Formats: sequence, C-alpha cells, structure tokens
Amino acid sequence: MKRAIVILITLFTLLCAVSVGVFPARGQEAAILVKSKEVRSQFPEGIEFELIAETVAPEKIKEIKLEMRIKGSARGSYAYLEFDPGTMVEGKYLLRASGAQHKPPGIMIEYRFIITDSAGRTLEMDREDFLYLDNRFQWERVAGGAAEVYYYGPTKERAELILKASADTVTRMCALLGVVPAQPVRIIAYNNSLHMAPALSFQAKAVEAELLTQGQAWYDYGVLLMLAGDPRADGIASHEVTHMLVREATEGAFVDLPLWLNEGLAEYANVNPGETYDRLLSQAIAAKKVLRLRHMQASAGTPSEILLMYAQSRSVVKYLIDTYGEGKIRALFTAFKQGLRIDEALERVYGFDQDGLDNAWRKSQGLPPLEPTPEESVPAAKANRWGFGCARAPAH
Repeated sequence: MKRAIVILITLFTLLCAVSVGVFPARGQEAAILVKSKEVRSQFPEGIEFELIAETVAPEKIKEIKLEMRIKGSARGSYAYLEFDPGTMVEGKYLLRASGAQHKPPGIMIEYRFIITDSAGRTLEMDREDFLYLDNRFQWERVAGGAAEVYYYGPTKERAELILKASADTVTRMCALLGVVPAQPVRIIAYNNSLHMAPALSFQAKAVEAELLTQGQAWYDYGVLLMLAGDPRADGIASHEVTHMLVREATEGAFVDLPLWLNEGLAEYANVNPGETYDRLLSQAIAAKKVLRLRHMQASAGTPSEILLMYAQSRSVVKYLIDTYGEGKIRALFTAFKQGLRIDEALERVYGFDQDGLDNAWRKSQGLPPLEPTPEESVPAAKANRWGFGCARAPAH
C-alpha cells in the first residue's frame, strides 16, 4: 500500500512539473532544465525574449544563446540573453524593432535557445515561431488563399473586403505578370493613421509630414501595413499587393525597375482608385506640364509632383496594355529576368525606349513630343528596405 502511495505521489509530481513548463534535456544533458520561457511583443520597441533555466549544483548556467531569423529573410542572427551566472538564472533579450532597426508588426520570427552550463553541457531547444503584432490592440484574423488579414475592433466586414480585393488582385496580376507568388501576404490593417503611425518606418514617417501614407509593403517578409479605415481600403490593398507581385516577378533579375512602371502597375491594379489622380492628370495635360518618364525613375520632388507621378504612371501603363496587349507586359518582365535594363527591354518587346514610349503616350493625350534636352543623370529606382508604398494628400 505504501509503495502504491509513493508511485501516485511521484506521478502527481511529474504532472505538476509539466504543467509549469519544465523542459528536461535528453541524455547527458538532463542536468539542464528550462523552467519557463516567454516571448512577447513590446511594440514599438521590439520583441522581448525571456527564459528561466537551472542546472545541477555546483555547475552554473553560463550562456544562453538566442538564434533568430525573420521568415522570408535568407539571413539569420543571434544574440545572448543577459543574466548573472548561477545554478538558476533568468535571462532576457530585447530584439529592437524601432528607429534604424525598424521591423514592421506582422513579421514572423523563427527562434530557438541554446543553453550551456559551466561543465560544457548544452541544451538545444526546438525552433519555434512568434508573430510580432502591435500589442496596443486585440487582433483578429481572416484568411483565404493568397492572403490573411489581421484587424481589430468591429471591422470584420472591412477586413473581409480587403481580403477579397487582395485575392482577386493576386489572380488578375499574376496572370498579367506571369508569376506565381512564393508566399501569401500578411496584411496588418489599422483603423486610422494615428494608430498606424508608430508602426511605420522612419522614411514613411517623413513622408507623413505632407502626404498621408496609406500603405507600406515589406516584400521580403510578406507583410503589408495599411489603413483599413480609408474609404478606399480595397484599393490600397490591391495597390500594395501588386507591388509584392512585381517584386516577385523581378526576383533575381538584378534590374532597377523604374518607379513609373512599378507604381503604374500598382495603380493599374487598383480596384478603387478614386478620382484624384484623374483630376491631377487632366490638369497637367491641359497645362502641358506632365512629367518626363526619365524623371520618374525614383521617388523625388514635391508632394504635388509625387501625386502626379502616380497619376501619369497609371496612364502610361494603361496605354501600354490597351495598345499592345497583356502578353507584351509578360514579355517585358521576361526580358528583365534575362538581365535587360528598362530601355533595352522596351526596345526588344515594343521597339522603342523610354523616350519613344513617352512620345507615343504624349501623342495619345494630344500633347507635343518631348523637347530635346541636354543629357541628364537621373537616379535609379531603388526599393529601400520598406519597399514602395502608396500615398495621397491628407484631407483638410
């Protein structure tokens, strides 16, 4: 009878140990135990990792290594948790996600801990995933096929609208670009610009001074931040998802895609563009003050010029597709994948370079041809870390 009681007590003790999160090592590593671990969002500062471990005296825990990789990125990193060596330790590490080390909410972190004691024994824990979200809000999720949308508050209907627009855009634009998406897009939908502002990169915050950032795409991570509260949220989603598909279509191409083509395709795909761009373009055409394509290689200029760039880019891309067909666009991206730059690719597929396209589009709009100008050096289009976005003038 006494033996049965001892066995029951032992089983109860083991069950209690499992319930509080004790993770014993295997084989010779059984001397190292993990009492608890926790990963939590400390938005906007970053992601905090915490682990409590112990080893058998007189040995001490001397090192806890943290290996990390943002899913979608080929490069990983590592860090060491801070603690005072002992038989039981509590170590912490903050992966910074603000300022120059900005990382958007929505990234998925793959991580694992490797613990070493003073006897040289190690415990390598299994890899796990952590989704970094803005902890100011209680997030819900809707998903379907090519996208998933995270939202908060009573906005499920809007989230489903965004999801549908994203899925439809993937279907339509993948056929146009001749691409198959490598991963679904994770959309973090904020209800208003004040809520979204802390999540934006430093560059986008600078733009916010005169233009309202509606969305921001992070290609490598498959993450899109956007304003769900905007009346044209479905259009924002389709615009930004197209940027991701364009990036996918030029993966490994080693080509700087001009901004007019990238933004033009994104606006061509916009399912709810509104009337602002049409009005701006009509005014510029009437005043004969449209932009040169060669001056639209990268984002630059005043806010009004940036908005005109969006409008004119969409019109030029629409002209290409309406006049020459969708097959030519696929051929253009095939040329990019073969290493051709924009003028070379246009010459091969259409028989003209950017100036030739500029003049053909101008003629279609009733504008005179380009005036000869001295050879100018224009900046190449560079997709920075946070990628292309979409913006509009704020309401006053």
